[in-house]
Amino acid sequence: MSTPVKLRLYCSICARNDFYMDRIRAVVDGLGLDYTLEKITDDDVIDRMDLLMPCLYAYCPGCRVLNEQVTSEHPETLCTPALEINGTLRFWGVPASDDALRQALSSL
Repeated sequence: MSTPVKLRLYCSICARNDFYMDRIRAVVDGLGLDYTLEKITDDDVIDRMDLLMPCLYAYCPGCRVLNEQVTSEHPETLCTPALEINGTLRFWGVPASDDALRQALSSL
C-alpha cells in the first residue's frame, strides 16, 4: 500500500481558492492517486512558510495582478496561493494550470 500524496494549499479565504481546490481534486482524482488535501489560511502558518499574501479584502483584481505588484520589485518573493506537494512547494503566485498539476502529480 502506498503512502497518500500530501497536498497543502496555502491561501486566503477567497472563493477563487475554493475553485482552485476543486480543480486540484479533479486532477488528482483523474490520476487515481490516494491523497490528502488541506487548505491552510492561517496567517501565522503562511508567514512561517515565508509566503506573502497581498490580498485585498474589499476588492480583488486577481492573484496575478496583486502578486505582480510585489514580485516586480522583489522577484524572490513567493506569494499565495501556493501549493505544496509532499512537503515541497511546487506552485505559487497564481493557481497552477490543470496540465501543470497533472504533470507534477503524475511523476509521483
